[in-house]
Amino acid sequence: MRLSETMENRTIAMTATSDDYYYSSRQRGIDRRTKDLVTRRCLEHVRGSTALDLGFVDDLWSGPLLARGFSVDIVDCDVSHIAEARRHFGGNSRVTIHHSRFEDFDPKWRFDTVIAGDMLRYLQDPVAFLTRVQRWIAPGGTLIVTVPNSRSLHRRIGVLMGLERHPDQLNAQDIKVGNLRNYDRYQLRQVLIDAGWSPVELRGCFLKPLSSDQMSGWTDAMLAAFLAIGDELEDYGWFLYAVCRADGTP
Repeated sequence: MRLSETMENRTIAMTATSDDYYYSSRQRGIDRRTKDLVTRRCLEHVRGSTALDLGFVDDLWSGPLLARGFSVDIVDCDVSHIAEARRHFGGNSRVTIHHSRFEDFDPKWRFDTVIAGDMLRYLQDPVAFLTRVQRWIAPGGTLIVTVPNSRSLHRRIGVLMGLERHPDQLNAQDIKVGNLRNYDRYQLRQVLIDAGWSPVELRGCFLKPLSSDQMSGWTDAMLAAFLAIGDELEDYGWFLYAVCRADGTP
């Protein structure tokens, strides 16, 4: 079987197995509320007026970027995600939607900001992909990468409770949504460096002590408190974000 066929089959399988998570009450509820906290931190680093949003799902990034005056290109391979993007932005002259696998995308222009939001773990070869992304960034532009932290507090607790063998191990939820790998801070940094990027900021964000279901009723004040305490315990944070400049300067 050719590599392209293998990747196409994986995309179909991932879509089928993740249908019970995406657009569920959990994904649209507590998981979205906590991811919004990560997004707000990253938006402090965007530059320019054009952005590429790799992996739409349900408008975590594009709407906030549009509110800041950006024109946005959206790329996603999932039919339901593309339908959601068209529902949000169909007819918006500042939004271009591309139904494509990330590995096949080949833009005709460069972007001031590229957002690789929680999508590296789905790629067969993240280093090769991030190397290509360098050609998509305008001079002085920004690449922002986010991934869940495999060494987060709640994953460490899961191991000590005997639910998993190791924090880096792909768990049932990882497999359900099609994850191929997990990252800690060192692994993410090395992937970026191997692809020719120089991260100017790489941080953990939001301390997640329990499962999403156990946190579903938390107030905004509680989430804000665990966002703040996460700044003191970044290696235990739920998500990682990295900011890279095309010219390697802050």
